[in-house]
Amino acid sequence: MKRPSPFLRRGGPQSDNSTMTPMIDVVFQLLIFFVWTSSFQVIEQILPSQMTAQTGNEESQTDVPPPEADFDQVVIRIGWDGSTPQWRINNSPVATLAELGTHLENLYRVKQDATIILHPEPTVPLEYVINAYDQAKLVKFTKVSFAVNPTQKPKL
Repeated sequence: MKRPSPFLRRGGPQSDNSTMTPMIDVVFQLLIFFVWTSSFQVIEQILPSQMTAQTGNEESQTDVPPPEADFDQVVIRIGWDGSTPQWRINNSPVATLAELGTHLENLYRVKQDATIILHPEPTVPLEYVINAYDQAKLVKFTKVSFAVNPTQKPKL
């Protein structure tokens, strides 16, 4: 025969489950309260700032990063006047192929992942289009593409 446990209240007004229910409710309410209030705190360690070790009113000699570039793509238009090519970078005229390379190097220093789009006129000899492509690749741009004129049908 099994002896009844003195810790169990059989037939009493409350069982063990009913005494735990209010305590669990309070714990969940406290948990919700702390999660809700802690999610609105501002973490100060993520604010970008630099402090120098200099004292007094001397000017700081730290390197300032360049501002974020505000362009995604560079359009190089190549025109032909019958004897010489004419280059334009985002509608700014460029005199020579060497100057085109210099402008592309300056753009690469600002934004390395910019897309270069070559947009030649139909009358431009292929030699000048390839030279512009080579200049963009020499500067190390990885995204160099060609513009397509939707009004012209390809010659077969």
